[in-house]
Amino acid sequence: MNAVDLTLTAESPIAEVWFLDVGQGDCTIIIDPITNSALLIDCPAGRAEQIVEFTRSRGISIHTVIATHWDVDHYGGIARVASASTPSRIIYNHDTLFSDDKKSGFKIRTTLLQFLDFDRSQTRLDGAIEGARGMLGAISWCMLAPDQRELTEAYARKKRNLASAIVLVQIGATRILIGGDAVGSTWERLIHDGVRIDADILRWPHHGADLHGDRDGEIRKDVLETVAPEHLIISTGASNRYGHPSATIVASAAVHSKVMCTQVTPGCFGYVTRESRNSGTAQSALAGLRSTQCAGSVQALVMPSTVVISTHPADQQMRINQWPSPLCKEV
Repeated sequence: MNAVDLTLTAESPIAEVWFLDVGQGDCTIIIDPITNSALLIDCPAGRAEQIVEFTRSRGISIHTVIATHWDVDHYGGIARVASASTPSRIIYNHDTLFSDDKKSGFKIRTTLLQFLDFDRSQTRLDGAIEGARGMLGAISWCMLAPDQRELTEAYARKKRNLASAIVLVQIGATRILIGGDAVGSTWERLIHDGVRIDADILRWPHHGADLHGDRDGEIRKDVLETVAPEHLIISTGASNRYGHPSATIVASAAVHSKVMCTQVTPGCFGYVTRESRNSGTAQSALAGLRSTQCAGSVQALVMPSTVVISTHPADQQMRINQWPSPLCKEV
């Protein structure tokens, strides 16, 4: 199914999807317009009040919450947002660095204690593992990862991203894949096992980073060919110090997909390596911008037979044309 940008249609949306611009973090809200309730996937620290205001202003209650894993830019605001709605389900796993990382462990324990504050009869606490699924109106979702082996490896090696969830959302004919911070071996497993991961929209994992463990780019190639997304969303912060998004990822995806980064980064000013992006000149280039928005918050209105992306290509292209060396330039 093809995505259509701002096409006039007589159809009414059966769901509304927001990939919110939360800087260097991740937050996806998928709304059922009949009940005005929503599925929330991730919410970073420092953005909780923004998300609470977003939901309150629209009269939206959060029905289901998914924390893909325990990096603070994914889970940090989840408990606060959940407390404003009393969700029916909160889905998560326990952390892989609990015993060693005292500062992080304190934040995570605080979040878990907040989860326990919810009444057992109102809110169910579930594990985020392969096969977990749920429905909300026309919205159905299924967790493709992690499996038990990936959870075990994450614990044994003390690497959180090995346990990251991958969530497939199906709304009518539209398929949306949320990648969390999933690593290359997880994607390899899904492709090798023949799991259906094709999707109209892919939220690329780890803020546009190269897939961990993908030394020769074969996993990246396989993921892009197998998912074959019409639109690829990258949630990234302008001033991040991690070199996100990868110039290779953006350029590879842009060959066949419309790439939409929430914010511009030094990569679009010609600074490709992580070291050069963290230089004073690169950061100064960003500091002089009136706005760091590129695609910004991306809204997708899902119709029974199509999906309408609210960030019009011409509007985003106008912003992209401001950057000296846009990573997503057409090849």
